[in-house]
Amino acid sequence: MTQFFYSALIFDKTIILPEEEAHHALKVLRKKKGDIIFSVDGKGGWYKTVLETDNIKNCKLKIIENKKEFGKPDHYIHIAMVPPKSHDRAEFFVEKAVEIGIQEISFVLTQYSERNNINLNRINKRAVSSMKQSLKAYLPQINDMISITDFIENCSNSEKYIGYIQDENKNFLSTIAKPGNDYCVLIGPEGDFIPEEVHLAQSSNFISISLGTSRLRTETAGICACHILNLINEK
Repeated sequence: MTQFFYSALIFDKTIILPEEEAHHALKVLRKKKGDIIFSVDGKGGWYKTVLETDNIKNCKLKIIENKKEFGKPDHYIHIAMVPPKSHDRAEFFVEKAVEIGIQEISFVLTQYSERNNINLNRINKRAVSSMKQSLKAYLPQINDMISITDFIENCSNSEKYIGYIQDENKNFLSTIAKPGNDYCVLIGPEGDFIPEEVHLAQSSNFISISLGTSRLRTETAGICACHILNLINEK
């Protein structure tokens, strides 16, 4: 079974594995000098390497083949969501979204937010793990929490959507989104957005949408939006 390792320490023909990655390769998978190891850099770089040194603190890989823009999609998915009260549920969303395919994740603070902070370090670790598990070479951009006002004012994606439970005249994301585009979907908290937040988004060209007939938890809605947009781009 193919196993990807992650490192941003790439120098000409050599990659140095971080200690955590080296420990997994050497102690868990029992890799030895001369073994083939596949590595990614989170920026689209894919590398076939040979293990040169089996020192956890200085684990070097020799690059024998590499590819740029490995698995690069022709679309861009940005999910902005109000993080759930449970940080585990926020991490679950990140894990599944990365597995499905996502390019950017933002966290926003609204009137009905249940938490006003996130642990970016833990979230980034989960994203790296999911990237490797799903055999991807791109790590999504993950943004720290900002107010919904600041987010809306600075959102530059070309197709912008907001899920709003109270709006009865919504378009379904599955029918309105066009393939090969640059999307942002804004997902609210369990208590939904307040009308003023929705009006602010709509005044900045966000279109009110539905993800289906079921009422979804915040993290489920984020995963569902990500899945719908990926399916649209597989047709």
